[in-house]
Amino acid sequence: MKFIYQIENLFLELPIGNPEEKRSILKNIHLTIEAGKIYTIVGASGCGKTSLLRVMGGLTQKSSGKVLYQNKEVSSPPEGVAFVFQDYANALLPWRTVEKNISLPIEDSLSALECSARVKEAIAQVHLTGRENDYPWQLSGGMQQRLQIARALATKPNVLLMDEPFAALDAMTKASMQDELLKLRDQTNISIVFITHDIEEAIYIGDQVSIMRGPPGEIFEAIDISLSPNRDQLTTRGLPEFLQYRKLIHESIKGH
Repeated sequence: MKFIYQIENLFLELPIGNPEEKRSILKNIHLTIEAGKIYTIVGASGCGKTSLLRVMGGLTQKSSGKVLYQNKEVSSPPEGVAFVFQDYANALLPWRTVEKNISLPIEDSLSALECSARVKEAIAQVHLTGRENDYPWQLSGGMQQRLQIARALATKPNVLLMDEPFAALDAMTKASMQDELLKLRDQTNISIVFITHDIEEAIYIGDQVSIMRGPPGEIFEAIDISLSPNRDQLTTRGLPEFLQYRKLIHESIKGH
């Protein structure tokens, strides 16, 4: 078993108004991320889910504890980790085409030929072939989010950190994107940490569901999901095991 991330006894405090006053944001977080798995995190708004993701991505510095990525302490954005944000519209550059948005994080570090190959591969992975020369404003919401994911994939990451990436999408597009994410995991063996408010989404795509409460945010329960890896929106969601997981997680959140 290979762990990509190891988080132990993580605490995060941030200043309030002046440096002498601090608010506790995260406390006593323990989490291990295995290669090729999807870890979903659910919890009420304001419990610290996004803050946890930012610490993992090196965008916010922890106060204490251990956050290791590939056995190295995270003190800045680690190579091999890519972020996918909820607000895809503001994450994309409207004056750049689909191709140019995807090439943004790699165009200065790769040759033109390799960059072009990476972009083409990423476009195919998210099914945007034929839209290479479109601008973000010419794409639907679902396509814009696919574009943001393609930009992350072009960096060839080991880990995707996803902050409620499908929250703003309509139900049909959301379901389609969930299935695409599962296919992507199977094709690339990428590890994914996925924040959501949607309990059913957390179960459907997750290999493990972590339940957070707060503030300050802490993971008070982690549930391994033993559903078949070959999941289907209708069949899987109707399984007795799926409904049992939903009941268990709902009651766990409600009870805290």
